[in-house]
Amino acid sequence: MDPSIFFYLSSSDEENNERVVRKQLRDKSNPLALSNNAFIQRFRLSKEAFNYVLNNININCQDTKAVPAVLQLAACLSLLASGGYQHAIGNDYLIGMCQSTVSKLTGNVLEEIEAKLCPKHIKFEPDDSRRCKEWFVENYQIPGVVGCIDGTHIGLQKPTVNEHM
Repeated sequence: MDPSIFFYLSSSDEENNERVVRKQLRDKSNPLALSNNAFIQRFRLSKEAFNYVLNNININCQDTKAVPAVLQLAACLSLLASGGYQHAIGNDYLIGMCQSTVSKLTGNVLEEIEAKLCPKHIKFEPDDSRRCKEWFVENYQIPGVVGCIDGTHIGLQKPTVNEHM
């Protein structure tokens, strides 16, 4: 047998074995085993809130059904809490998923949350919007604001045309 073919076959076997080991480690991990403080710091939710979300959505999607639902939700929340994949999830011993898998499951999880939980918990009433708009104009002279979410500030560039508007 040609030595280059043997090397190719053996390296392929090693990669497959490594994938199997990583999958076994990932599937046995349990984010809920973390302490309460570590769990909140990592996922920005209490364990009770995490379980509520997990029990009220169906995230066993076709693309990512090999990943347990608890890890799909954990990976999605970890990504949202950290704002990026590389540091938080790529090196995470609990999650252990590649970027493409996390990307697929994040979309699936967010669609489920939007479909099942948002209608229950997020409501905008026309009267509330009017009162909120008035409050922001009176206190901060900012027209058209209908609400704020978690105090995040987003820098806006001043327009170069019609600056007075």
